[in-house]
Amino acid sequence: MGIANKIPGVSGGIVAVVTGFYRELIFSFQRLNFKAVTLLFRGRFSAFWQYINGTFLCALLLGIIASYFTLSLFLDVALSTYPLYVWAVFFGLVLASAILLFRNYDAWNVQTVLFALTGLAVGIGLSVLSPSGQNTNLVYVFFCGVVSIVGMTLPGLSGSFLLILLGNYTLLLVDAVNAFGKWVISLVNTNIELSAQDENYALLFGVFLAGSLVGISGLSALIHRIQQKADKQLQATLIGFVFGSLFILWPTNKVSSLDAALTIQSTIWAIFWGLLGVVIVFLLDYYERKK
Repeated sequence: MGIANKIPGVSGGIVAVVTGFYRELIFSFQRLNFKAVTLLFRGRFSAFWQYINGTFLCALLLGIIASYFTLSLFLDVALSTYPLYVWAVFFGLVLASAILLFRNYDAWNVQTVLFALTGLAVGIGLSVLSPSGQNTNLVYVFFCGVVSIVGMTLPGLSGSFLLILLGNYTLLLVDAVNAFGKWVISLVNTNIELSAQDENYALLFGVFLAGSLVGISGLSALIHRIQQKADKQLQATLIGFVFGSLFILWPTNKVSSLDAALTIQSTIWAIFWGLLGVVIVFLLDYYERKK
């Protein structure tokens, strides 16, 4: 699930559904509330652990941390060396997710079509208005953390994909993660020296992580209520939103400066990697339907 949260287009929520622990995930997230804090500060650690389903959440957190710090190193190299092909994979992942969302939806009527068109307009609008550069403002980074948790609670919508729209995907899930990992290692190994940039990135990741923790309890509870009262309308809006947002993921739009013009060979490779992204999502869907 941690790997899925890191890759745009693959929702961690979808992986939770496929592997059969989505209901337990939502149940556990909703328990991270004021009552849990009260139990903790009263020293009732056993009751606190049982209330929040601590064993499950601990296993989930360790898996996410492990995947973030391993996959981020690979993505750091890949985005630097083959940016066109990496974004082609991301585009294929999101395109396939959008197709599957549309295929699996069976409640089309005038109202849901209007919601889908609204989502489409928002997606296209964000594609046009999205920041061209990274935003390191701490308040904005905290907001990114809150928003990124959506992918864990809403199957079909990727939190990493939302970070792309917000302009901070590479900053927070590649550069900041790697710097934070280096900072943690430096606490044990004093021979490792951190640059000023590393320290700044580590701070950004800490703020991002704080936002994610806030979003887990607050946003997941809100989304759960919306799902209970207007699930069909929400799903229709998401379908339109994901299709509309494909504009910003078009590979040549994400690679602002290519060393040379696109050649036939590079175009063929970009198509290949895009199709690979499509195949990955369809294989996940096939496994889900088989279960």
